[in-house]
Amino acid sequence: MKMKRALAAAGLTVAATVVPLVTAAPAEASAATCRSYLSQWYTVGPKVTAACNLDGPATTAHPACIVNLVAISVTQSRAGTACLKASVGN
Repeated sequence: MKMKRALAAAGLTVAATVVPLVTAAPAEASAATCRSYLSQWYTVGPKVTAACNLDGPATTAHPACIVNLVAISVTQSRAGTACLKASVGN
């Protein structure tokens, strides 16, 4: 019985360590896609990076991402597309 508990605890420890690493890569890739898209027309600095890091649900753009980009003179259309790329990653 103690062996089963020890194995279960070890499994949970490994899962708790590996899961954040696996899920972090796509989010960064999505933010990078957002930044890359915007770099075609704008200088990508800390404000663009911060906005692109606000990923929303998997199917929609994060509203704060759009608001933050429009506030620094990104067009509404490009902000929407970039923020959708941040959420969806393509």
